[in-house]
Amino acid sequence: MRDEARRALDGVGLGRPARWVWGRRPAAAARRRFAAWLEEADRRDNERMRLVIAATVNESSNCVDIGAATGDLLADIVRLAPRGHHIAYEPLPGFFAALGERFPQVDARNAAVSDTAGEADFMHVSNAPGWSGLRAYDIQVEARLETITVPSVRLDDDLPAGYVPTLIKIDVNGAEALTVRGAERTIATHRPVVLFEHGQAAAAYGTTPNAMFDLLSRRCGLRIFDLQGQGPFDAEEFTLATRTRWNFMARP
Repeated sequence: MRDEARRALDGVGLGRPARWVWGRRPAAAARRRFAAWLEEADRRDNERMRLVIAATVNESSNCVDIGAATGDLLADIVRLAPRGHHIAYEPLPGFFAALGERFPQVDARNAAVSDTAGEADFMHVSNAPGWSGLRAYDIQVEARLETITVPSVRLDDDLPAGYVPTLIKIDVNGAEALTVRGAERTIATHRPVVLFEHGQAAAAYGTTPNAMFDLLSRRCGLRIFDLQGQGPFDAEEFTLATRTRWNFMARP
């Protein structure tokens, strides 16, 4: 999705340079060039994530989509694992309502997934909701922010008793360490494939690539790869990879 690609640029520190280039080229040409780049980045990463999903699940696999947004990848999950019990978390009320209409067979939950349960302030970017998150971070200067209150859950406590996930997707605009800390028991016990985004937005939470590596690799026992198949990374290699990539896979 274009919103996801744009905030991905911001997440790896390329948003401002891209907008600088845009502003110094003839407007029409700049728009076409930038739009083409976004389309290609979006197509590439989504194709690779779809391939990971297809290679991971069977018809009855259970999957968890954290930060489901408009449900683009959830649609592939439902198609590839039609008999699974899929749980989708989406804190934005508008996106959540749309998920319920589009995927009546999915257990959609209107909540943010973090390391604490209760209520949380959520930064809603009203003119670009794909950039919304639990904390504000460095995004396009024209963003319109409003703070809303959303339910917050820990995945370890919120999943049904006996639920075994085959795949977990995490796209939470920098809050991935909070999400994994609240899901550590589930991930360490069942060792699902985890598709996750990690870029500079994590700095708003004080999360470094080394901290993410510690959570997923050292504590949960997973190996981390990029979506091009490079890996498994050690901590230093993962830190280097996050300078130019923002979508990753962790697996046993």
